[in-house]
Amino acid sequence: MIRRVPALLTAMLAGLGALSVFAAPAQATDVEVPYGPTSLGDYCSARVNSSSTIGFYNGGVSCYRWSTGGSGMTYTGSGSASAACAYFNPTYTYLGSAQGASQALICRYSV
Repeated sequence: MIRRVPALLTAMLAGLGALSVFAAPAQATDVEVPYGPTSLGDYCSARVNSSSTIGFYNGGVSCYRWSTGGSGMTYTGSGSASAACAYFNPTYTYLGSAQGASQALICRYSV
């Protein structure tokens, strides 16, 4: 019986060590994801105005639809950058947003 005690203690400590690996918190990583006018159009159509087809970010999300007769675009409303970022990735933690090329929205998340 005495010979088994060190072996049992070793096995128990190894098991606790293995559990501590699983109990360690995961490291958060910050990522930036760009969303162009077409992607913003999806957000605009779902959350701002169902007739929206395209969106632009310039401090806020502006939503548009193509005008009849091909004469340009018609404004359909505005949305929030933080709401758009949450719409695209609801499981990520939203950290902020920025202006990208061609009036894209860049969402910064903690993953």
